Amino acid sequence: MSEQDLQIPGLCVCLKRDAECLLRGHAGRFKTMRIMLTNRGMSAILLYRLGHACWKKRIPVIPMFLARMAQHLFAIDISYKCRLGPGIVIVHGFGVVIGSDVRIAGDCCIYHGVTLGDRGSEWVNSDRTDGHPRIGREVMFGAGAKVLGPITIGDNCVIGANAVVLTDIPPDSVAAGIPAKVVSRRKPPRWVTGEESAHA
Repeated sequence: MSEQDLQIPGLCVCLKRDAECLLRGHAGRFKTMRIMLTNRGMSAILLYRLGHACWKKRIPVIPMFLARMAQHLFAIDISYKCRLGPGIVIVHGFGVVIGSDVRIAGDCCIYHGVTLGDRGSEWVNSDRTDGHPRIGREVMFGAGAKVLGPITIGDNCVIGANAVVLTDIPPDSVAAGIPAKVVSRRKPPRWVTGEESAHA
């Protein structure tokens, strides 16, 4: 996924999609308002999006301050430099870490304890190339999953709980284990098959 491939829409569009994905399956105005006001994942995403918008406009200090707020208030560490597309849902949230060069296309669900980052090659004197993951749409990360290095996770994937992903995962896959391997395949999502538009 190149920089040109990942076009992130504006702040309001992203937040609207974040809320829509968070509220899937939740009916009722009161329940919707309660979830929006109390969900720690949504609050952390809001702080990230505000910080990222400030960072893109080269406003100093504020992006770092907002990131620190999310760390201390919600135990969620999202770098304001990463690029997260619309529709990011963080469930429970404790211990989530998203590194500075991570790219996520959108519509992803991230459970607690997930790390998306580099492999720290410089700390172990390794000659291997380091970097951050590139992640497609409709990806779910189970609790405790670690996705490390300059790898690509395709669209419509599930990364199992506590999996350690060190290599590319093709689209429509379920990956699990240490190191993670593809254990099964998934049906393509509705937006690929055309069912989504048919149900609209």
